[in-house]
Amino acid sequence: MRFSDLSWAAFCFYYRSVGDQKYGRIMRDTSFMSKLREVPSDISVSEFEQKVILDYVSIESYDLLIKHKLAESIVAKIVDLQPEISSLQNSTILNCSLSDEDIAERIKAIYLGFHQIHGLWVTGISKVLHLLNNELFPILNPDIADHFRLREDKPIPVDWLTLIQQNAQEVTKDFHEHGFSGSPETFLSEKLGYTSTGYQKSLIKFIDEYYWLRVGDRLPIPPGWVPLYT
Repeated sequence: MRFSDLSWAAFCFYYRSVGDQKYGRIMRDTSFMSKLREVPSDISVSEFEQKVILDYVSIESYDLLIKHKLAESIVAKIVDLQPEISSLQNSTILNCSLSDEDIAERIKAIYLGFHQIHGLWVTGISKVLHLLNNELFPILNPDIADHFRLREDKPIPVDWLTLIQQNAQEVTKDFHEHGFSGSPETFLSEKLGYTSTGYQKSLIKFIDEYYWLRVGDRLPIPPGWVPLYT
């Protein structure tokens, strides 16, 4: 994956998502995000339900939400898996050694644990995990999952993360080979105005946006035509 392609996707997704305001709202809520990642037992089910399930994941079945106590089940699972989650807190898609058997087993345990929650499918699982570590766990939508043959009835494989890691390495290498300093995610976050609103998107989020447009919307990246002024 080239940095120019990632940049076009980031630029187009900014307008497609109207500035990705829903995502930005929860990522800017640093107090909530810190509690979620460090002391999830301090988060009330009602707060989690409103901020994560309704505002971010967007569960449409209220029967599932209320009857099956979805928010309560997810919070309990986060607390239960806290040792595995916190052990990966400093891991990013670039520095995580996915070939390390111990790390791979921890990631598998996390995916399997969330997969066991009734009513939480691939997209919801990926969104919750992304909040727990937005620099390691990629977001999936149904179209992307179908494209890469990730089944709803199976936990997300570590191989999927390996593919995203390869994309991240290619983009970062290309970014530096073109003479840029810093990181692709910092550069794009500043250029697109996310930094000025109070948060920075991760490299893994920008890669998700590329696949969202390329695979989900089936749009060419880069666009086949761009307006030019003479």
